[in-house]
Amino acid sequence: MTDQRADGRAVDAAFNRVLGAEAEARQAVAACRDAADARITAAEREARAIAERAERRIRAAHRIADRGIQRGLDALAADAAADETATEPDAATVDALAATLAAELTGGQP
Repeated sequence: MTDQRADGRAVDAAFNRVLGAEAEARQAVAACRDAADARITAAEREARAIAERAERRIRAAHRIADRGIQRGLDALAADAAADETATEPDAATVDALAATLAAELTGGQP
């Protein structure tokens, strides 16, 4: 009977080792899940931060471009205003040119 008791104790010990290994494996899997969850959370937080920085930079670039466009439009408007005043002849000049043209067309004296 001692062999049966010894065999039973050996079986019990082996079974307990298997149960212990299974418990350790479950704990290791749970630790891996926790670590993976932490990494995912950190990655999501970093992705949000990157997206927010990119959005701020895009808005800043748009503001800079808008100011540049406005300066260009203002310069064009100023050039157009300067051109209109510079090319607008006075009434005496228009009358003199009209008289000269009339004289040339009719063969008369200006």
